[in-house]
Amino acid sequence: MSDGENGRSLAGLWNRARGLLAGSLRQDGDGRGAGGGTVHPSKALGAFLQAMAGSTAPVIVDLGPAIGANVSFLGSRLGCKLFPEDLYAHFDQPFARADGDGIEALLAGKLRQEPGSVDGILAWDLFDYAGRREGAALAARLASLLRPGGLMLALFTTTPRHEPVSRRYIIVDADRLRHRPAPGARWPRRVWPLHDLEALLAPLEVSQSHLLMHLQREMLLRKPLAPRKEG
Repeated sequence: MSDGENGRSLAGLWNRARGLLAGSLRQDGDGRGAGGGTVHPSKALGAFLQAMAGSTAPVIVDLGPAIGANVSFLGSRLGCKLFPEDLYAHFDQPFARADGDGIEALLAGKLRQEPGSVDGILAWDLFDYAGRREGAALAARLASLLRPGGLMLALFTTTPRHEPVSRRYIIVDADRLRHRPAPGARWPRRVWPLHDLEALLAPLEVSQSHLLMHLQREMLLRKPLAPRKEG
């Protein structure tokens, strides 16, 4: 079998698995449905919301799908300009490209906000689905979008996961998130060691880092108010 035929065969198996899992979960595009998910505490979400409330009509980029409950919560609480830019599907192509291939063009096409114009980013656990080159490109793009002092909330698994589904995160309140399985057949590509994360996400600075009981690290990262001076 040629490399091209092998790739098409693997892609076909992948697509069939996605279809079967999507049917079994029976969820709608708003994250509501039979797979109710589990509510977990959040240590950093409240601080993110409090910081965003200090701005008038803050600009927030959500890297997950548009979820009605989150749109309503953030809109009513913050009066924000929310840009859902679902990147999960684009990081779910394990047989279609090597790590990092075309990632800069993809991010430039999806994340079209002006540099320095974004107050907050909800990255959820997207970095868990990225290879090293993809993660570095994503981190650089997001850092460029944030205004000085802007914040990014990101979640990272601390132990290998082998669930053939991704998760959606629904804001219950300032202290809790509902983790709900999503249609599709994805699972995290890597567990990022803490020292790798700090290097990956630079120049963003860690404002808060919490290791939670449900084996997830929650990080709140801030863009410095002024560039670091060398020497």
